[in-house]
Amino acid sequence: MMKRKRLSAEVMLAALMLVFIIFAVVQLFYNLWLGIASFAVSAAIVVVFLVRASRIRGVLSDIVFGTKASINPDQQSILASMMIPVLVSDSSDKILWYNDSFRNQLVPGEGELFLESVGSVIEGFNPAEHAVSGGRGLYFGGHHYLIFSEPFSRNENEVYVSFFVDDTVKHAESVEFRRTKPCVMAMNIDNYEELSSTVKEGERSEILAAANRALEDYINKTNGILLRLSTISYVAVVEEQHMESLISDRFKVLDSVRAIPTGTIPLTLSIGVGRNSRTLYENYINAKQALDMALGRGGDQAAMKTRSGYSFFGGVSKAVEKRNKVRSRIMANAIADVFKASGRVLIMGHKMSDLDALGSCIGLAKIAEICNVPCKILFDRSNTMAELLYDSLVEKGYGKLFVTPSDAEDYVNSATLAVVVDCHTLGLLDNPNVIAEAQNVVVIDHHRKMVGHIDNAVLFYHETSSSSCSEMVTELLQHLLKGDDKLSKIEAEALLAGIMLYTKFYSVQTGDRTFDAASYLRTQGADPSEAKKFFATGFEIYKHKNALIAEAQQYRGCAVVVSDKLPEGMGLVIPQTADELLNVSGIHAAVVAVRYHGVYRISARSLGVYNVQLIMEQLGGGGHQTMAGAQIEGESEEEIRKRIYGAIDNYFETQSV
Repeated sequence: MMKRKRLSAEVMLAALMLVFIIFAVVQLFYNLWLGIASFAVSAAIVVVFLVRASRIRGVLSDIVFGTKASINPDQQSILASMMIPVLVSDSSDKILWYNDSFRNQLVPGEGELFLESVGSVIEGFNPAEHAVSGGRGLYFGGHHYLIFSEPFSRNENEVYVSFFVDDTVKHAESVEFRRTKPCVMAMNIDNYEELSSTVKEGERSEILAAANRALEDYINKTNGILLRLSTISYVAVVEEQHMESLISDRFKVLDSVRAIPTGTIPLTLSIGVGRNSRTLYENYINAKQALDMALGRGGDQAAMKTRSGYSFFGGVSKAVEKRNKVRSRIMANAIADVFKASGRVLIMGHKMSDLDALGSCIGLAKIAEICNVPCKILFDRSNTMAELLYDSLVEKGYGKLFVTPSDAEDYVNSATLAVVVDCHTLGLLDNPNVIAEAQNVVVIDHHRKMVGHIDNAVLFYHETSSSSCSEMVTELLQHLLKGDDKLSKIEAEALLAGIMLYTKFYSVQTGDRTFDAASYLRTQGADPSEAKKFFATGFEIYKHKNALIAEAQQYRGCAVVVSDKLPEGMGLVIPQTADELLNVSGIHAAVVAVRYHGVYRISARSLGVYNVQLIMEQLGGGGHQTMAGAQIEGESEEEIRKRIYGAIDNYFETQSV
């Protein structure tokens, strides 16, 4: 702030009076009455000025010093000479009074500040804002002040008294404390076991050594430490100031590890970050939870736990198929034990259920039959994309197996086991209330883990590398069906239809275990041609699907449709349109948003090049790398289009596609 000389109020008044007197004397030479009038006007101005000054002094006397009866002149002198700077200003941001400490500490060498603007003297300071928010910090003149402002009113005039506490040293210590707070990073090499089975021992050691060097170089750029807990697990502790730079670089070590030459499966890393907790131990626990979230979303990414949920970085690789079936055998036995320990079982999939959700429910109902436990499937016939499969099941005598979302609450009691398939969040269930009433919960899903997942499940069987939930359930059945136990033809075809749905008839998201599961279902009597019939659509659906396709616009390799022209009963058209658009040359992903039942339902599909899950998460949804969705309510068609384009742009800006 540039220093400028200010005249005192007394000097200004004297100068003003001198000008008026000279003017009045001059007038006397020309006109006696005009000169007398000039003297009268000058006197009136002086009286008004003195009266208003007296009123201001009265206000200040009451507010700053108290009443004359309670505070004597000595006490007034002490208050005026306080070591803490004090400033009094009015509601129009004018300075009314200040003590010597304010002048000497904050504005040394300045002229008179009376009636100057507070903002022009102390840049960035607003007494009214400080009065509302309490003590606030402000840098001024190379010092940091904690400012407290108190408002006072008299005769409809509001005055602020502000106290300036110099806390420069403590503030610097506080800043340094925040900058050096320890953050914890839990890291895990995702697919070392799978890689080990495809390379020689010497190559495996070289790959692991390269990964170690990449991590050491990464952490050495900070003043942190790196600890290796096992062959594939690490923990790093870095300061907050360095964590901010790691976040701004979006954890480039993910790219460094992925770039290590392996010759076969690319090596990937997952990171969980814990920060801003009260203790180092809490940061470590949060880092482990974030790492679990990153692994649950397919790995090759960093997850950071925040107060509002999680933030994610990376996630551009496909989940590597786990070739070892040991875990599925262990989970099969554990699920059977939980079934047998329950009085009854209620199985449910996600809202707007599809062939994978219904097929998985049918497979688990078979497990309940093997375990001799009563079972029901929660199913909403009016809100499904698997009508043909449902109708076929009812026709073949499975109708009594189903219960509506409202009737399911009467079925659930304290001995009920709730099983959630093809979904792992309460918000996506047709009736989440039954989860709270059930004794125990089991979750079986293949979608990448979302924020807000069910966290009280006794068993959480989660495999993002599986093509579908039907594939996972088929593997469970392979371990549990023994002797004369056998799937019926319709049960096997229901599971096969679920696999065919997510793999787009074995063209995407397939692995050895996908074909193993399909082959097993064939041995159980499944006919692929019969399963394919569950995908058939009526003539009206076909017409509306083509109408939506005609509205598609190409944007950065994606086909985007936003429309509100879809009649009731045509909800199946939305995902089918997205699937159909993938057949267009040059289209790697499709996003179809249609207003249906007052809500924009969004289906996103990909051929695997783009990760549509990451795009849908920005719209409040989620799903899988090749199949995801979201729902948005209360926004216009143009707003939805802008949000979709923005999500696609952000995906390209933050991901290495």
